[in-house]
Amino acid sequence: MKIAVMMVGNQISPHFGGSEKVCIYTIENGNVVAKEYFDMPEHRAGLFAKFIKEKGADVVIAGSIGERARYIFDTLGIKYFIGVLGDPDEAVEKLLKGQLKSNEALANEIHEREEGLNRHTHRHSHQHHHNGK
Repeated sequence: MKIAVMMVGNQISPHFGGSEKVCIYTIENGNVVAKEYFDMPEHRAGLFAKFIKEKGADVVIAGSIGERARYIFDTLGIKYFIGVLGDPDEAVEKLLKGQLKSNEALANEIHEREEGLNRHTHRHSHQHHHNGK
């Protein structure tokens, strides 16, 4: 099995499309036997997902993944864990122990923030609910 962890610096990348590099962990018998780092190609629609596929990844870990990349991974049968941030090695350890879970709420928050940063004028489309009386 191969796990692709999207990275910025030495941390998990908050946004799949904003990744600087990917670390491919090769897993055998539940243990990491190799780690390889690759610089990401120039970011064009769908290219990162294809690049990950070419590296033989079965699983992808990132803070958030856009709709197009999700669609490509779903089509290719590549699993992904999103809403995961922090140390790549820790995330992979959790995954191997069956403890890693996607955090959709965090992933959506990251994605919204990224969208906001990439848009000069941005309107909030989400609603705030207050539970107070």
